[in-house]
Amino acid sequence: MSQTTTLPDGRTVHCVNAYEVGYGWHEVVSDDLTERGLDLPADGTYFDVGANIGLFCLRLHDLCPDGRIFAFEPMPAAFEALKDNAAAMGDKVKANRLALGSAPGQAKFDHYPALSALSTGDSDVGKTLADGLKKLLFGQGDASADIRAVIDSTGTYERLGDEEFIEHLFKSEEVTADVDTLDNLVERFGIDTIDLLKIDTEGQERAVLDGISPTLWPRIRQLLVEVHRGPEELQEIRAELEEHGYNTVIEDHPMAQGGAPVFHIYAHRPESAKYHRL
Repeated sequence: MSQTTTLPDGRTVHCVNAYEVGYGWHEVVSDDLTERGLDLPADGTYFDVGANIGLFCLRLHDLCPDGRIFAFEPMPAAFEALKDNAAAMGDKVKANRLALGSAPGQAKFDHYPALSALSTGDSDVGKTLADGLKKLLFGQGDASADIRAVIDSTGTYERLGDEEFIEHLFKSEEVTADVDTLDNLVERFGIDTIDLLKIDTEGQERAVLDGISPTLWPRIRQLLVEVHRGPEELQEIRAELEEHGYNTVIEDHPMAQGGAPVFHIYAHRPESAKYHRL
């Protein structure tokens, strides 16, 4: 059973760790997708790959209450919170305990119980993100005032002298999860068009994209891809998206303020020009 916490607007959400929610919610609500060329049809179809507890889903549901949202999260604890949050949003949001990849099967993940958003199928990415977060927590990164304020509101700064807490915070365990391809899921759910494909998989974004067939690409209008493996892969994925006909915009992720090479790619087709202000 997941625990609950309160968002700044007073709403109750289910979570794995209450101290993670403020940072995650700030990241979601401060990212104005329309400024990066994306639009959100009120009745659109949205895929959230790497949904964690569902904060991005909640933001989408706020903005597009008639939209269909398919959320995917392979980590058990995060999925339980996602499932509870999805249930509270009604039947428009479908939670699935599943990872997406290049082929169906199973995969091993490093799960961070105390920092569920860092859970990853790539150990090196997990360590890089953990190091970046440590720098933010200990004031060694170039964090903006608003990010520091969000972290401070979690009470984490007050426990930095607690070695046991810090060790617990960055401890990982191995979890095995089922994997399927986006092609298979689109067929399973009877999807014609995906209005926005959001991929936040802590280093597995390449595998998710490799699970998209040439016939599916034209049916994906827009993407938001979080890239974790550095500038080289960022440019490779950007070039691939542009070859598929997308215009792209690149922005640093807030984790970059701690030195982690994390970026956002916002991709839309030129015909996706009807913007809806967030």
